[in-house]
Amino acid sequence: MKLTVNGKIHEHAGQGSIDALLEELSANPAHTALMVNGSVVSSNDWKTTLLKENDEVEMLVFVGGG
Repeated sequence: MKLTVNGKIHEHAGQGSIDALLEELSANPAHTALMVNGSVVSSNDWKTTLLKENDEVEMLVFVGGG
């Protein structure tokens, strides 16, 4: 399925959930905030929220440093 992730076209091979996309992209869910089509999706809903063809996903990955 074709998605736009952070402004770039991405061909998602997973089963369609946000969790599957994060796993495919090797993103750490504990440090990620996510929006789909302009709406924030709670991490509690990532397993049950299914992505659709042409959805726009914005991911913010937080990293610590010193």
